[in-house]
Amino acid sequence: MQSILHLLIDYSQNAFVPGRSISDNILLAQELLAGYNQAKLPPRCTIKVDIQKAYDSVDWDFLTAVLKLFEFPAQFIGWIEQCVSTASFSISLNGSIYGFFPGARGLRQGDPMSPYLFVLIMEIWHTLLHFRVHTVPSFQFHWKCKEQQILDLCFADDVLVFCKADIPSISVIKDTLCEFAELSGLKVNPHKSQIILSRAAQQDKQQILEFLGFQEGCLPVRYLGVPLSASRLTIADCKPLIDKLETRIAGWNHLNLTFAGRVQLIRSVLNTLHSYWASVFILPKGIIKILEAKIRKFLWQGSTGRGYAKVAWEQICRPKEEGGLGFRSIMIMNQALMLKHLWKLIQPDSESIWVNWILHYRLRKTTLWTFTGSTGSWGWKKMIKLKPFLKRGTHYRVGDGSTFKLWQDIWHEQGPLCLSHPEGPQLTGLPLDALLSSVIQHGQWSWPAISDAEFNEVIPTATDTPKQPG
Repeated sequence: MQSILHLLIDYSQNAFVPGRSISDNILLAQELLAGYNQAKLPPRCTIKVDIQKAYDSVDWDFLTAVLKLFEFPAQFIGWIEQCVSTASFSISLNGSIYGFFPGARGLRQGDPMSPYLFVLIMEIWHTLLHFRVHTVPSFQFHWKCKEQQILDLCFADDVLVFCKADIPSISVIKDTLCEFAELSGLKVNPHKSQIILSRAAQQDKQQILEFLGFQEGCLPVRYLGVPLSASRLTIADCKPLIDKLETRIAGWNHLNLTFAGRVQLIRSVLNTLHSYWASVFILPKGIIKILEAKIRKFLWQGSTGRGYAKVAWEQICRPKEEGGLGFRSIMIMNQALMLKHLWKLIQPDSESIWVNWILHYRLRKTTLWTFTGSTGSWGWKKMIKLKPFLKRGTHYRVGDGSTFKLWQDIWHEQGPLCLSHPEGPQLTGLPLDALLSSVIQHGQWSWPAISDAEFNEVIPTATDTPKQPG
């Protein structure tokens, strides 16, 4: 089942689907929440839906109907029905076990098949929502979501829904939630669900809260374990990360560890605690200093509270071959993890919902290499500053030219030709968004005849022919 999920599940779901990443949900949500504190943008809202006892509430008849809808073989559906319906349960009361009775609904917690089944069920929610939206003319999309048809982001039972902050749009969301609950058994917990409103008039805000029945949330909001904000990440936002590090260190204080033992714990545990946060945010320098100071103190002082740093931290973070202890620099690791996202922006045919949104709304007709805009979330602005590091490690190999932009990609040694020779499109008659394949025919360069001597010098020669695929 896992191997075909990407064919069945929409890009708005990224849980348990091979090739998709949890970071896409966080990065896109961060972009959509950017500007929630700005008055000039249109009214909009983000609804954080909490499904109560999600795995334990799935209706078995609905699960069977979903599997039939996706045209799984009858024998396979029978196996699934046996797996989910034959579990029995007991109750632990005051330390004693009572009863042994069969279940009537729900998926087995811990069963390796359960996450995939739940993802299929949530795909029905996504389909229902899109169907209702396209049949109700009064619904209006969230700002910068209409062209990409973005309505929701799901990671298992963590659901964000986006729309304009008005009653007609929110009524579509509410009706869909009610219909989905009736069909699947997955009911919304109104006490834990919340709606974050931006630029809604006070009267409209009150009507929306009374109509929907959810609490009003505020930013930063915690989503998939990290804070989402309309502005930059602060030290206060990162307190859970700092507390997590301190808790780990405090749990080791009674062990009377040797220096070698502390080194091993730092390498295997403390060096990875921040990796999740570092994969979705450019961590503030202040946070990096705090984290490294606590790790450094644990290394040199242990549980005694005595001792001092005998070697500079930069030396400690070098590989063993260079005289260090092989610790990972938090800043360098953070940059490397964020560069992975920029790398996806220069890959053709990406399945990432975040990449497609960035290409459409941020880069537009430019490429990553020629983008000079200053709009977007604080995370995007920080990420784009890492572009020189990516360029340093990127090399283009020209094939048939069907995936390279002639003027905007860095296939040429001079970089994007539209920057070094902005007159190029006018001289050649080739538009700014032309592909490199427009000047390649039968594996040879085929540039238009140009009288400009200076520009002719940058045109590849016959000896520098494109490489044929394969």
